[in-house]
Amino acid sequence: YTGNSERGTGNWCFKDGVITFDDIFGLYMDHFRGKRLSIISDCSYSGKWVRDCAKKLDEMGIPSCGHHTREQKILLKVFAACEEHQEATISVFVKAVEVKDGRCLYPGNGQQLDSGQKSCIGDFRSIRCHKKSSEPCEIKPSHTTWENRLFKGRFVYLVRGKDRGKPAWHYVLVDEDKVEDFKTKVATGNIDVADYGKVLSSGWGEDPPEEKKRMIDMQF
Repeated sequence: YTGNSERGTGNWCFKDGVITFDDIFGLYMDHFRGKRLSIISDCSYSGKWVRDCAKKLDEMGIPSCGHHTREQKILLKVFAACEEHQEATISVFVKAVEVKDGRCLYPGNGQQLDSGQKSCIGDFRSIRCHKKSSEPCEIKPSHTTWENRLFKGRFVYLVRGKDRGKPAWHYVLVDEDKVEDFKTKVATGNIDVADYGKVLSSGWGEDPPEEKKRMIDMQF
């Protein structure tokens, strides 16, 4: 879809009404469940549909890995031209698509386009853990949510430094409105990471254990 959209929802606008994400999701579940569906929304506020899909799967209790969506026969991918609070310049997203070997290569998630808007991609069918598609999934409902994985992962930082004179590391989920201040403060070498968001995990040493890295990777 390329056209007008509704502020705050990303809904597609027509003369006789709007089409919502719930409309398309309901139609898919009732008639096309198990089929691959890619939604391409080249309009303003379209990133809201990525969040709507993440929220829907979280409400259904489906863990954030393609193992589980494939098991539930929900094979969705949402390509949004911009983030949910942004306006999109018409056709900028489509023009950024490259064709290689007969395949369409879409802009990556969070990629800034020529107009300044950032694409928002939600791939709800890809394997997110470290197991093959034929192996049992590592991700459990208690590990994370689709919301965390798609919208908060870019705000997770690993900070290395010293705590009371000893080498230490911290994984921090930084508040979005504090990211720039956080980066500036980290560069000075003197920071209390708890002032900038939620400390997810900490430990002594130069680097976190490999198992801890894997857990954070699976969560976000």
